Amino acid sequence: MNQEVFAKKRDYLLLLPSLIPLLLLFVYPLLKGFVMTFQQPETAGLTLANYVEFFTNSNYYDTIWRTLYLVVPASIIELFIAFGITYFIREKMRGGGIIAGLTIFPLTLGSIIVDMAVIAFFKPTGWFNTTLINMGLIDEPFTLVYNYAGAFIALVILGTAFIASNLVGMMGTIDPNLERAARTLGASRWVTFKRVFWPLIRSNVLTVFALNLIMQIGVYSTAVIVGNPASETRTFVVVAFEEAMRNFNYNMANTVAIVMGITQLLVLSIVFAIRKRGYIGSASTFK
Repeated sequence: MNQEVFAKKRDYLLLLPSLIPLLLLFVYPLLKGFVMTFQQPETAGLTLANYVEFFTNSNYYDTIWRTLYLVVPASIIELFIAFGITYFIREKMRGGGIIAGLTIFPLTLGSIIVDMAVIAFFKPTGWFNTTLINMGLIDEPFTLVYNYAGAFIALVILGTAFIASNLVGMMGTIDPNLERAARTLGASRWVTFKRVFWPLIRSNVLTVFALNLIMQIGVYSTAVIVGNPASETRTFVVVAFEEAMRNFNYNMANTVAIVMGITQLLVLSIVFAIRKRGYIGSASTFK
């Protein structure tokens, strides 16, 4: 018996090399930052002043709605685009691999390069506006950069690539014989998709959507480079960065970060609550 207990303790000791960096690099800074939200510079004791300031000052609490107003519609559009592309190339088709590669390609570039490409393409003298003017479709160029539209476009490009990179593999786990059986029994293409394909992949799709959504809530470079960080795209991370690096108010910066984290958890819980209302699983075991 003593040998079994010793063996279990020895197993826990083997985890120390991986647990120590985790504690030092993630857990401790998280706890330290959380405690700092209840403190103020040059003030002793704990206080809720930072949270009171956040939820009573529109310069702070408006970041919640601005972030969600930017990220949520973009994530929904990204999901529809990525799902549509990966659904129609899931079976063997000529050029399907090239289409999938081009869809995922923006992930290899990074957000900053994508942002600069959006500026070059959609600026007033860029290819997009120049082409429309030369075709006689518009007289004045659209203002599509350094505002909400610019950040929205960049987010859609990156988010579509992220979702598609996950859905490409998931589509392949669905046994095509299930759809063929439904079509053989007289079901239309839409009924087959609605009753057979979608219930089997629904759980995984919502999981990827949730991950993409909470990831984009922390958007910074796109909001600053292509958007308007002074107003329309003044997101959580923009405010936190300003408080930390310009105002040197690390307590308020951590407060903004904690509110952002809570917002991400709330959004995640909503998506997962919707996910639980349907079948949770896949058809990969049938294949």
